[in-house]
Amino acid sequence: MSVKARLDRLRSESNRQAPAAYLLADRIGRLRVSQRSNSVGAGNGTTGRHGSLPGVEIAVGVRLVERRITFGTQHGRYRLTSIESSVQPGLPEMADLDQQRLLFLDTETTGLNGGSGTLAFLVGIARLQRGELIMHQYLLTRFDGEPAMLDALAAEVRRDDTLVTYNGKSFDLPLLATRFRMIGAVDPLQSLAHLDLLHPVRRLFAQHWDDCRLARAEQQLLGFNRHNDLPGAQAPSAWFDWIRDGDAGRLAQVCRHNGWDLLSLALLLPRLAEIYRHPAAHGADPLAAARGYRKAGRDASALTLLIEQRASLGVRGLTELAVLLRRRGELQTACAIWHDLCLRGDQTAREQLAKHYEHTVGDYQRALAYAEALQEGDRKAHRCARLRRKLARSERQSQIAYG
Repeated sequence: MSVKARLDRLRSESNRQAPAAYLLADRIGRLRVSQRSNSVGAGNGTTGRHGSLPGVEIAVGVRLVERRITFGTQHGRYRLTSIESSVQPGLPEMADLDQQRLLFLDTETTGLNGGSGTLAFLVGIARLQRGELIMHQYLLTRFDGEPAMLDALAAEVRRDDTLVTYNGKSFDLPLLATRFRMIGAVDPLQSLAHLDLLHPVRRLFAQHWDDCRLARAEQQLLGFNRHNDLPGAQAPSAWFDWIRDGDAGRLAQVCRHNGWDLLSLALLLPRLAEIYRHPAAHGADPLAAARGYRKAGRDASALTLLIEQRASLGVRGLTELAVLLRRRGELQTACAIWHDLCLRGDQTAREQLAKHYEHTVGDYQRALAYAEALQEGDRKAHRCARLRRKLARSERQSQIAYG
């Protein structure tokens, strides 16, 4: 049996077994909730010992919290607005964003390390529609409500959506994929285009910031500082307060925290697009931005950016610019950059000029001069030896030609 066939069989067996495994965990969860409900009434009603559950019940064990934030609402230094025109030409990862297809997503979970034992007890999604950011937050109020919650989430996902998250590729999506698999359902998120804003933020600012968490990006890029916020690390205990003791006191704060996450995503997207267009003006690294475009296969955008940001480029940025200019056939401009870098003692520029004069111009004497200025090593020795052979052969041919 081929490896592919064996993998297909294992996946098939895993999918068949997943619902049974989930049902066992589900039965245990129901039993625990039932036992606690006999003593304290936890997890069954809408009102606990301290406070009421937010939202309205849409299924047994699932509540929907809906919020509508109108365009013009202030969030830090910026106002929520339409982002379709402002994102073009956009981030390297997404050259063409349609505002109507953006689906912002963020989860609050029972643990921060993931794994099959971790639940997403709150899943928040948001869309920009008709002058508003419309948020739907699905709150799980008992273990056996998870299938209904995931069904509600799946019903809101469209095939042509583009997910926008912060660290979603490493955390939120793998966790949700596990939960869909546990109930034997198809995960509608896995096939969607996905823009994880952590990656462009990290690319642009990792060298300047202590960390690239969402809270840091909010402070630095949006001017938004959370006041009276329940930290995400406390969200699990807030949910278990309800499950164990019927204490709903902090769940409204969890929903507010999640709502701020979603709103920040909607404002960070156009903000990052602007920073990519003018990185130096925003304290970002122009070379990192250009490399983001190159990684996405958009060399033309990278070249345009580096030309515009040339005055703020260091040695590595100028080297990258020269390489892109050479590939576009602008050898004269590329050589001018390499000559300037040579005056700074840059070894890469010397090597590039040695290659240029050897292979493009055929001026072996000049190529040898640049090669001899390279640092000692095998590469220098090999290049210099080859150039000396070429020079000797060229001199013999000249002697033969002119007698």
